[in-house]
Amino acid sequence: MKNTFIKTHDVSSYTVDYNKKYTLCALLRHAQSEAFYHAQEMGIDGKKIWDEYKAIWIITRLRVDMEQMPDWSDVIEVETYPLAPGLVRMERECLLRHNGQVFARVSSEWVILDKDRGMPRRPAKTGYPMDLEHREGRVAGEYTNFAPEYTEQDFVYAYTTRVSDLDMNMHVNNIAYVRLAQDVFTLAELKDKRLTSFEIVFKAQSYEGDELRLYRKEIGDGVYCVSAVNSDGKRIFDTMFTYEKEVL
Repeated sequence: MKNTFIKTHDVSSYTVDYNKKYTLCALLRHAQSEAFYHAQEMGIDGKKIWDEYKAIWIITRLRVDMEQMPDWSDVIEVETYPLAPGLVRMERECLLRHNGQVFARVSSEWVILDKDRGMPRRPAKTGYPMDLEHREGRVAGEYTNFAPEYTEQDFVYAYTTRVSDLDMNMHVNNIAYVRLAQDVFTLAELKDKRLTSFEIVFKAQSYEGDELRLYRKEIGDGVYCVSAVNSDGKRIFDTMFTYEKEVL
């Protein structure tokens, strides 16, 4: 069993933005897709633990540090591997390359939840191959401890979740949250900026028909916190975007 999984992808027209650059959402989809395929090789993919252990994979937080994104029609390589698991928490790393050079580093935290009780399960008791020879070292920067507070002046927009936002567990998909967080910015605000770092902490689930209120606050030069709150006042996610002025 290999401790690393690598796959290449074309940067196609549906994975680029208005600048014809590879997008954050596409990056995260590829990172999570390769994590699934590697978990499948390891015998702990989502379908297997669902069928055999009545459990599901949940991502709790992640950080992405990035350089210049590739362009439309470029070819990228995605490399992913897990770190040695803790008692219940697991970490997975991902490196994305273009022309042999790393352009993005992703570190993420995961847990396995019991489907019925919603409680974390120990990897060793849910089919995890504890004898795997694990690689070492996080690839992205350290997680930031941020707990943004907002006023109504920070409110940007409200969004009612739709069926197209849902994953197979009938929760809003984590990539949908990233898209919602990005939509607090306008094209005019972003046209001369480059995203260099992104963090998200998933705090609660949401479901079809929930109304989410999106808030944004600039906490430093080019550093923004964006969060979603549901109609009960529960925080659904917190994110942090770090932008730098683009050199044209």
